Amino acid sequence: MKQSSMEKKKLKSFNDLLPPELIRAILLRVPIKHLACVRCVSKLWNTLIFDPNFAKSHLDLSLAPSHTCLFLQDNSHAYSVDLDALLQDDNDGVDAIALSLPFMKKPPSDFHLLGSCRGFVLLHREPQFLILWNPLTDSCKRISYSHMVNAVINGRVYDRLVKVFCFLHDALLYGFGYDASQDDYVVVVAYKGKDGENHFDLCYLRSNSWISLDAALPKSSYWDNWKPKGLFCNGAIHWSTYEYCIDILIFDLKERSFSTICGQHLFKPHLVLLGGCLAFYLYGENTAGENTTEIWVMKEYKVESSWTVYEIPLELFKPLCLSANGDIIGRCYPSDGEVGFYIYNVRGELLKHVQYLYGEPSNHIRSVVHVDCLMAVPSNIKKKKRKKGM
Repeated sequence: MKQSSMEKKKLKSFNDLLPPELIRAILLRVPIKHLACVRCVSKLWNTLIFDPNFAKSHLDLSLAPSHTCLFLQDNSHAYSVDLDALLQDDNDGVDAIALSLPFMKKPPSDFHLLGSCRGFVLLHREPQFLILWNPLTDSCKRISYSHMVNAVINGRVYDRLVKVFCFLHDALLYGFGYDASQDDYVVVVAYKGKDGENHFDLCYLRSNSWISLDAALPKSSYWDNWKPKGLFCNGAIHWSTYEYCIDILIFDLKERSFSTICGQHLFKPHLVLLGGCLAFYLYGENTAGENTTEIWVMKEYKVESSWTVYEIPLELFKPLCLSANGDIIGRCYPSDGEVGFYIYNVRGELLKHVQYLYGEPSNHIRSVVHVDCLMAVPSNIKKKKRKKGM
């Protein structure tokens, strides 16, 4: 629809009345899901919103980040679900949006979710490279780890019976985070080399360069006890154990050093982030013999006395994120109930159950929660348009 001359006059007056700095400050407080619409208001607004510095500032200043759950089905098909939309009163079912995975080939390669951080998702694509991807903008970058390929003891056998490094099977630890001191995203990986020694490498994604920090590895850690996948929180990457969690292993990205904090004596816990806090969830029974999910949240970082426990009266509930009101959004595959998303308050009261409209996903679906952001992948080189069939 064309704007009338009166509307154009009012718009011109609005832009003339407010300096660009103030308009930018206002736009920084607009939820990201509405920015795509308001950028069409004028050339000035469009220019302000697509400034790379605006995208970073919007993510840093956002009071209520928009959460999206990215699903990976059969390791080759990606879907996204707007978790904030689940909170709408009239929403009793949810559709997933199909996404085109970056650097997809035919036949499809196997993709695996490694983590998310500040709007970006880290993927592994068979056979031997990583992908940094912003699902909202479809900006992506391929990351090679070729220096590790023939540098391991217990690699997987490929062509010519050569044992090579496979990230998912041979990494002792891995994680994906953000170093604010350098304004750069970092991939970390620990692995055992042919020399029998443990190695620890970091890749800074802006320069796409790997560095070795072997000396930083704790010598006394039992690596088989730690789950390989780490989570980023408070400038550091965190790992938990398989059976019982007594300690949480931490790698500080700025200081480049390891430490531990006391967890809880929990059986087979799963580490997760809720509202920017470290949390565990585990399955068991309450005193009445009912199947439940316990959620332990560390309300204050590294403060042991701040651990708070919540009980969800549902079997196999996986918490995903917190709503703006502090309610717990998760998904579930109960043995005697319906699949879908569930929203509980901290008292364990069910507020809402939202069914999948696009079908019932199997237990083999993997997922990761990420916040929406407008930033392009970090790089010193201007991103070229991705070619089809790469």
